[in-house]
Amino acid sequence: MSPSRPRPTISSSGDLPADALYEVLLRIPAKDLCRLRAVCPAWRALTSDPLFVAAHKSRHRTAPPLLAMGYRDGSGVSGVAISDLSGNVVKRIPSTGYEIVGVNKSGDPIGRFTSKNDSICVVRTRLDLVCFNWIDYPQAFSVLNPATGATIDLPTGRSEELEHELEVEGIDKWCCQVESCAFGQVSSTREYKALRVFRIDGRQVCEVITFDGTNHGSWRRKQDPPSHICTSRNMRHAVIDGVVYFLMDFCSSYFETGGVTIEPGSVASFNLETEEWSVLRGPEQVQSFVQDNENYHYIQLGLELSVAELNDCLVMVHDIHKVSMNLWFLADSEKGIWVKKYIMPSHVARPRLYPLLVLDDGRIYFSGKDYLQGFLSSGEPGGGFLLSYDPRNDSDALKLKGSQSIGIYTGSLLSL
Repeated sequence: MSPSRPRPTISSSGDLPADALYEVLLRIPAKDLCRLRAVCPAWRALTSDPLFVAAHKSRHRTAPPLLAMGYRDGSGVSGVAISDLSGNVVKRIPSTGYEIVGVNKSGDPIGRFTSKNDSICVVRTRLDLVCFNWIDYPQAFSVLNPATGATIDLPTGRSEELEHELEVEGIDKWCCQVESCAFGQVSSTREYKALRVFRIDGRQVCEVITFDGTNHGSWRRKQDPPSHICTSRNMRHAVIDGVVYFLMDFCSSYFETGGVTIEPGSVASFNLETEEWSVLRGPEQVQSFVQDNENYHYIQLGLELSVAELNDCLVMVHDIHKVSMNLWFLADSEKGIWVKKYIMPSHVARPRLYPLLVLDDGRIYFSGKDYLQGFLSSGEPGGGFLLSYDPRNDSDALKLKGSQSIGIYTGSLLSL
């Protein structure tokens, strides 16, 4: 550590000088340091100090990340759990939920809706904050700081511009439903922003909000997405370096026009800094896959494609069920160059299995959901799981079950 950088005060420990003790503790993995906090109050104070936590995190950049998962217990309480890659929960943060009163066009109440029977959906990100919304009421966005446990609810109302559009076009506000949401950080300013996509009368519109640690911000109406974008929860978007990437819905355009107006594998990107859309071509082999394979249809290809963020890179996932899973990494966004880095075997190529992260030792973690494994006590489809695959020996292992939504938490275990 640089001598000019501030560090917490620490007393010496026996014959070991304070500076030497500090450097020794910095080298110890976070999981072991949590146990060492019980040695004495001084060690606990040091390893909990924000300056030490930041220095330790910087020193251990290659340490496996933590997971942020939505959960719902037997009593109906929903929240976010932080766990390691083996499924060991290190912290649970329950949510206060929501309660809204529905009204008709005249403003008369028509019912009360609460989160009692609803479940949290964690937005897939790789940040030190966790963004989530709800399955039945996706307009209710919240941002959680797992280190402090503080949760900020983002405004549920729409932008003034969108409200005006709905009024002019005579569209009922209840017909304006959130289809997808994303959360990311602008690289240059380090600002956090949330993006949400609505479907209104057959078209998609989007809004953006800048998260400043309060709930006093407001949503801003932005340019509509280019053509159709995929907005299902099945990993059709990813956030990398302040840009949100959506797989474009070429199947819908094919059925509407009878022709291919959107190339298969095309990606729409939304830059959180400039707040503008652009379009990126997918891998050439994906574009021509239907033409190159007899008896293949566009709808089948559409079900097999997804996008992911792996090692800070955009990845096109082509999961040819029970055959292979191909991972195409975007090597040059300006030239549209993709490189196929992984070809997974047939036992990994399962429906609804999505790559989550790649470790330094080569292991790849996947999140998935098996709708054939019955239902949870909440009545929702069960079978959510985390799977690790080791290409070195072609083996996979189940790491945890019951995870309905998973994100990556980049904060330090010491801060929890």
